[in-house]
Amino acid sequence: MSIKDELSALDDVDDHLCSRVKENNINTIATACSLKEAQGIMLNILKEVHKLSEKYGLTYFITDGTLLGAVRHKGFIPWDDDLDIAMPRNDYEIFKEVAKDELPKELFLQTVDTDPNYDLYNIPMKIRHNSSVLIEKGEEEKTYHNGIYIDIFPLDRVPDTRLKHGIQKGLSKLLINMKMDISFEDGINIKSITRSFLQLIGKLIPYRTVRKILYSTLKWSKRSKSPNFYYGVDLTWPNEFSEEEIFPLTLMEFEGQKFWAPKDFNSLLTRTYGDYMSLPKEEEREMHSTFIGLK
Repeated sequence: MSIKDELSALDDVDDHLCSRVKENNINTIATACSLKEAQGIMLNILKEVHKLSEKYGLTYFITDGTLLGAVRHKGFIPWDDDLDIAMPRNDYEIFKEVAKDELPKELFLQTVDTDPNYDLYNIPMKIRHNSSVLIEKGEEEKTYHNGIYIDIFPLDRVPDTRLKHGIQKGLSKLLINMKMDISFEDGINIKSITRSFLQLIGKLIPYRTVRKILYSTLKWSKRSKSPNFYYGVDLTWPNEFSEEEIFPLTLMEFEGQKFWAPKDFNSLLTRTYGDYMSLPKEEEREMHSTFIGLK
């Protein structure tokens, strides 16, 4: 696809977002903005994360679709409406503490501790922009802070025995999924009925209890000598990264700026996306949001 075609596709995306204003009745509190404007806000948030990380000597790197965008487009994937970074657990916990006080006033560090209404338990930390709105499918009735955001994922070292790793991943998948909203989007079948039953039970279990159980297994990761990392006990995704693929980090261009990225990005992207330099079909270019606007 040529750059002209990509820009045309981006215009179509913006038209889609604007067309959703009346449907969601969000224009009473926000005016629809373009995806490009929203991406500019995400980029500014990433700049602040980079600044804080450099100040305190913390490690982060762009990952998933953001890494793909950096390699293939030298910036955002034209239709991408989020931004992903990862941090090793120790850096993640330090960042969580310093960011509460040192992020600019227009930004908000969102966790279950800072936002009592936040219940996206499978994404434990976001940084939100205070003067904007980004509504994703299923969020229309949510009351937590819903500004334009970036996601920050913790990385834990894989436990050094299969048994410990299996228990750790199994607990994460079971307990976090139990805390998610009940849904039958995949139809009514044995799997969805079983899942919904477990989610009903999950509503009786406070998330703090779930987190306490999950964090009790972190000692296995901290003592591990495994060369592999994975998205931590807070998340359910199976992504794994070898130490050699990530480190030493390299500075990579993203929207005209330089941010930290994994050393062997080709290996990571190939494993996740296959032929990642080829653009997906138009019908496969998915967005998270149904509305993006500025207050």
